[in-house]
Amino acid sequence: MAMLFKASSSLLLTLNPKPKHKPIYNAFLLSRSTATKTNQTRKRVNAKAALAKEKRRTRSDKQFNQNDAVIDLNDTNTKTKSSHIPVMVGEVLDVFSTVSLTSFVDCTLGAAGHSTAVIRGHPELKYFVGMDVDSVAHDIAQPRLDAVLGGGVKALTVLRNFKDVKYVLSEIDELHLGVDGILMDLGMSSMQVDDPMRGFSVLADGPLDMRMDPQASLKAEDILNSWPDSEVGRVLREYGEESNWRTLQKKIVNARLDGGLHSTSDLLDLIRGSSPPMRGGRQGWIKTATRVFQALRIAVNDELKTLEDSLYSCFDCLAPKGRLAVISFHSLEDRIVKQTFLSIIKGCEDVEERESLKSDLRKTSDEIKEKEPWIKQVIHGSNGTILTKRPITPSGEEEKLNRRSRSAKLRVIQKL
Repeated sequence: MAMLFKASSSLLLTLNPKPKHKPIYNAFLLSRSTATKTNQTRKRVNAKAALAKEKRRTRSDKQFNQNDAVIDLNDTNTKTKSSHIPVMVGEVLDVFSTVSLTSFVDCTLGAAGHSTAVIRGHPELKYFVGMDVDSVAHDIAQPRLDAVLGGGVKALTVLRNFKDVKYVLSEIDELHLGVDGILMDLGMSSMQVDDPMRGFSVLADGPLDMRMDPQASLKAEDILNSWPDSEVGRVLREYGEESNWRTLQKKIVNARLDGGLHSTSDLLDLIRGSSPPMRGGRQGWIKTATRVFQALRIAVNDELKTLEDSLYSCFDCLAPKGRLAVISFHSLEDRIVKQTFLSIIKGCEDVEERESLKSDLRKTSDEIKEKEPWIKQVIHGSNGTILTKRPITPSGEEEKLNRRSRSAKLRVIQKL
């Protein structure tokens, strides 16, 4: 027995030999233990972040029918094939389903995907206004609108930015009391992204343009090649939320010594060379490129200031009980929509008035939720009601079938 024990001990020592360099071995064990704990902590943090993200939104349970949503954009002249899928069409229809929609304004007409669906769903419609700064969008939208508009509908399509909505509606005498519904879809349409000559895509070579309005003067190329370096850095930092903005700023300014940047491929090569090699590989620099392109597009079109001003204008143009629905696609837009909606509805400063309003609105809130299941939580104010305390996001099915919908958020406000 003693010999067996001795042999076993010897075998155990052979399998687990004592390290000759004990301090180094202990340091190795400590680093491995620390790495394990770090990974576990990271997983917990990611899980909490995912849960928090779910709590900050309301995921739609609307069934998505891709065949009904796809818009054919094939060009018979150039023989190019393209299509566009408007985002959250079913959810937009829900927003206006209980509204007697005699007048409707689409501030971002695009290919008229949302508009045609709304027009079909509201035979009571008498006045329709479609706005877009893109003449190409108008050419595509007009025949689609003509196909669904009845003879009893007075329709007007205008080549204007949605910041001019007040002026446009003031020219229509019948709408001086306001309109019943307004939609703003802040995303780019497929026809804009898929056209290399517009310069919006990170996947195709083209000029550094990025103008939503082809008649506008400022291009992305102008910002990159002539704006002060401090302004270039500010654009990347504030509009792109890019952490590597200092490196990109320096390389963009230095590129001017070699003639500047004139195509999307020039800019992509610069971004690829500026991205840390260990940060996500190809996926890493593409994400950086997406943020840089977003920043330039926002600056070229002055999107954030225009959006904020337009939200106030649109709300002013609503009739009593009218609704404004806004679909945003990145955090900067969504933050502006959320904060502006809160500013618009305001709160009551008088205590008695506030309590009385709360009592009345509590009944109204219950009635709204009973009629419209898509409404979960509301925020009441003295001027109106936010019907989406948390933004509505696309269903999981739509996100799978339409990748461009993944970042979409829908917020809705109703006038008193």
